[in-house]
Parts: sequence; structure tokens; C-alpha cells
Amino acid sequence: MSEKWAYLNDIEGCDVVALYTLHNLVEIVYSKEEKQKSLTINFHVAGGSMGYVECFQLDSIPLPPAKIKHTLSDAIGKVVQVNLYTNVNEHEHYEELELVCENSTYLFYFSDNEEEAHYAKIEKGKAPSLQKALKMDFSLPKELFSVEEFKDHLAFALRAHGEQKTPHGLPYSMHLLSVAGEIINAITCEPLSYDENNVAIACALLHDVNEDTSTTIRKETFLAGNAEVIAKGVAALTKDKTLPSKEAQMRDSLERLKKRQNCVAMVKLADRITNLGVPPKHWDDEKKRKYLDEAKLILSELGYAHSYLAKKLQEKIEAYEQYM
Repeated sequence: MSEKWAYLNDIEGCDVVALYTLHNLVEIVYSKEEKQKSLTINFHVAGGSMGYVECFQLDSIPLPPAKIKHTLSDAIGKVVQVNLYTNVNEHEHYEELELVCENSTYLFYFSDNEEEAHYAKIEKGKAPSLQKALKMDFSLPKELFSVEEFKDHLAFALRAHGEQKTPHGLPYSMHLLSVAGEIINAITCEPLSYDENNVAIACALLHDVNEDTSTTIRKETFLAGNAEVIAKGVAALTKDKTLPSKEAQMRDSLERLKKRQNCVAMVKLADRITNLGVPPKHWDDEKKRKYLDEAKLILSELGYAHSYLAKKLQEKIEAYEQYM
């Protein structure tokens, strides 16, 4: 509950810029200290023999581009206060969330209409039906990223890659840590949110697991942090080897990456920056030229994801010409 209040407290006193939905997810885009931030709300439902839960899972990761603007997007305005309402007993847990704004109140709640496609609901002026929860004084982390999550994801990657080597004969961890290092350097220069930073670093460490090992990361895989966003990110970073050519595989992966968040797409930029070093000795000029052209394609398709990495990849492309 304390982590939940950190997100809710952060939006108080801020102007809502936009409101988006995607399935049973809602993203509130708000302005704070002249920057746009996101509060994404997952309307989480779980039930079984041990009980039933309807609760909100919160993070600061924007929804992917498929999101749809909500009809109330332009109506909310400034958030004066945030209230959380709960009903918790031994076998059940229910939640409602209320934004008290200058013009009205807005209730986020779970629909009990089983015939509706989505149960995530937002209604202007609707009164809460649960008991008001005690407000807690917590703030979002000040750190750039979670060291514990970094260690967990690195350990997962090392177990998956085993004794695999880079084309230069180094332990594969050298490549993974190099890509993660590029990401950390980039977010130091141009920070994203804490949660986005953690996803980007996780995807950097895990980006080759599905493609190069016998392990497959799925949304059900036990991972630290936002496992579903990370798993979908790793999947998008994985080339589909069933496609007939490397060119087709790359274009397919790029199209899937454009459907994910920027904190995922930027990993492809960091990966190619890392790989545009001294080419393996057995590569001929044709192979080097194809790899360089591929880098140019990656930059043209994904350069929007992070301007610092885009600039650095452009510099690496220009420097790679010396190996032709």
C-alpha cells in the first residue's frame, strides 16, 4: 500500500494533460515541474479458492502506442486531492480511486457488469461505495534505477546464457553489460521515469535470452519489476527466425518494437551502438556493409525513442566507415 501512495501523492496538485485507455489499463498524463509524467493504472482482478481481489497496480510506464484517448481526457484539469477507498477482509479485497479536481470528482472503479468487454471504469461525479483508506506520506524513489532489480535480471541472463561467448570470444555477459551500460549512460543524460529506467535496463540485460538460449521469457515468467512489460519488450527485441531472410526478420522486429514503449525501443539503439565496434576478423566488406546499412535502418525507424542514443548511434555509424 505504501508504494501505491507514492504514485498517488505525486499527481496531487498537478494538471492532467491527457487520459488514455488500453483494455483494462488507464494512463493519466500529467504535468509536473514543466515535465510530462505518466501514472498508469492496471485494474487488476484475481480470484480462486483462496479469495477474490479487485485492486489497482500502479507504475509510471506510459501505455504503448495502441492506447486510445478517453472521452474524459480534456475534462479533468487540475488534481486537488487523491482518495483511495478499500474494503478488505480475510478473503476479499476491493478498491476504488477518486480524483478530486477543481471542476468535479472522477471515480476509477471496477464494473460489475459481466457483459461489458472491459471492467475498468471512470465516471465523473460518481460517489465512492467503499471505505476511505488512510492517506500515507510516501514519495517516488529518487534513485535512477533499482540496483536489486538490476542484479536479479543480470543473474537471470547469466544463468540463461551459460557459457555463451561473443564473436570476439569474450563471456556473453560482456555484451549484455555493455548494452546495459549504454542505457544507464543515456538515462543519466536524459532521464525517463524510475519505472521506465528499470524496464529499459532489464530489457538490455535480457534482450538476447529468447533468441540465443533455450530459455523463453513470457509474461508469466517470474521477473523482478514489471514482468509483463519486460517480457513483451524482450519478445519485440527477438527476431523471428521462421521468416525467410535476415532482412525480413529485422524489419519484423522493428515493426513490433514501434508498437512498444520508448523504454523498450531504445534498447535496440543501445544494442547496435555496442555492436558497431571493431567487426570480427572473418567478416568481409559485404558483411560489414550490410551490418552498417542495418544500423542506418534501426536509426531511421527507432531514433525517436531516445535522442541521446540516436545521436550516439549516428556517430557510431559514421565512425564505422573506417572498417570498410
